[in-house]
Amino acid sequence: MDSQSTQVRVGSHWLSTTVFGTGGPPVVIEPAFGGDAESWRAIAETLAVDTTVVTYDRAAYGSSSRALDARKPVDIARDLHGLLDALGVTRPVVLVGHSVGGVFVRAFAGLYPDEVAGLVLVDSSHEAQRAALQGALPWRQRLSDALMVPLIMVVPRKVRGGADRRSIMREHRAFRRLTAADRALAKGSLGDKPLFVLTRGHGNAPATEDWHRWHGLNADLAQLSLNSRHVIAERSGHYIHADDPALVISAVRDVLRSAQTRDRLAESPVIGDDLPATD
Repeated sequence: MDSQSTQVRVGSHWLSTTVFGTGGPPVVIEPAFGGDAESWRAIAETLAVDTTVVTYDRAAYGSSSRALDARKPVDIARDLHGLLDALGVTRPVVLVGHSVGGVFVRAFAGLYPDEVAGLVLVDSSHEAQRAALQGALPWRQRLSDALMVPLIMVVPRKVRGGADRRSIMREHRAFRRLTAADRALAKGSLGDKPLFVLTRGHGNAPATEDWHRWHGLNADLAQLSLNSRHVIAERSGHYIHADDPALVISAVRDVLRSAQTRDRLAESPVIGDDLPATD
């Protein structure tokens, strides 16, 4: 698949980006905390048969420059907007956000609602998750969260997605400060724009309390649009695009089709309707 890679100056940052394919609406992919564009390359190449796909490393990751701002979701959304302007990418776009990338694409949709055709949230983080998950996480995860800053100091740069320590710590701290009051989008604010929410499975073990709460947070995100689907990636952990890339590709194509035809997403029950939304 033909692609074009370049570095683009956006404000005080240099951002590394690759554009695949042609057509519209373009698909734009926002990776997770510690993630980079390269991990999405195979999916981008597959989707480029259908449309233009833009992958990029936000400031600090990959070969992009270190971050010189507070790394709040609105900072990252504005960087992405400047990147699309510099590339001449037509709007509206379909945004794909993995993990904390889901927070950043929702910030983009809040700032630039007319430039968004649809969203795919891949096991997305939630602004209210710290309060919602309080007391439910396994002790190993609580310990890992508590030691995140020391871990950032010692893990190799490759494990950090190429990011320098100060930049990634700034991003981590900005995310940890988020609360429900920082939500960029309210229930129903996307109207009937297509929204596909993918949530990791819980494997062969019984669902734990923290999984139920995480599922509830993702079910809450599915309520941002009147035209949404919420699907459990039964065979996947948090990195659904690595564990079940075909599912992610199918979700993006469903959103593309809905955005192009203005038909609703394929009819199926929203998995999780039986669980209360979590604030």
